[in-house]
Amino acid sequence: MKQDSNRREFLALGSLAALALPASAAPTPSTEDNHGYINFLKGKGEDVVPEGKWKATHADILGPFWAGGAPYRGKVTAPLAPGELLVMRGRVWGHRSREPLAHTVLDIWQADHKGVYDFQTAPRPDRRPTLADARGFSGGTQPARANFKNRIRLVTDEQGFYEYETIKPAAYGIGSTTRPSHIHYMAQAKGHARVITQCYFKGDKHIAKDPWASKSPLIVTLKKVKGEYGTYLEGQFDLVLATAGA
Repeated sequence: MKQDSNRREFLALGSLAALALPASAAPTPSTEDNHGYINFLKGKGEDVVPEGKWKATHADILGPFWAGGAPYRGKVTAPLAPGELLVMRGRVWGHRSREPLAHTVLDIWQADHKGVYDFQTAPRPDRRPTLADARGFSGGTQPARANFKNRIRLVTDEQGFYEYETIKPAAYGIGSTTRPSHIHYMAQAKGHARVITQCYFKGDKHIAKDPWASKSPLIVTLKKVKGEYGTYLEGQFDLVLATAGA
């Protein structure tokens, strides 16, 4: 027994020692960009302009269902969530610099396949939401972090790119109108004005009568892609951030 006890103590001490970096440890050496890959990326014609025109992204309402502190992940919906699979990708740009914005934080949130947000435990047939509800947070309770659904945060990569997987959200009734399918975005980057907006999808019959979508130029064309494991929808949505204070 004494021998086994000594062995356990030795292993425990070894595990604790592994948590400390030895004083003699040196930084991992970097590798030079011998192939000029970064310059190659910057020099490619398709990589130096955003989708659309050089102007700050159109602002839209925050809506009542934004929540702070969403988890960082690349999939908006829960595994095997019902709905039509959608992959969204894009790039964030600086309006003044005409350069992609690395490390931009994106908040992304949306309704599910029935048009319900996670603040709403279930659709309420007794009360149709009003237009006033859509203009700001209207008394709902922010879900606990573990219960967040259909909302994430992302950080753009070194070239300003982002990508996530979700499902196409359903339209839902509010007031006397029906909000078209849409995904909410909030983008924040150092030295740039925060933008809150939404993207909509071409062909949605509810866009024309919606108070916000009908005025928005941010209508995304979705294309159906046949991949190795099946088909899915794909869309591109670029954002251009104005300089702070501009």
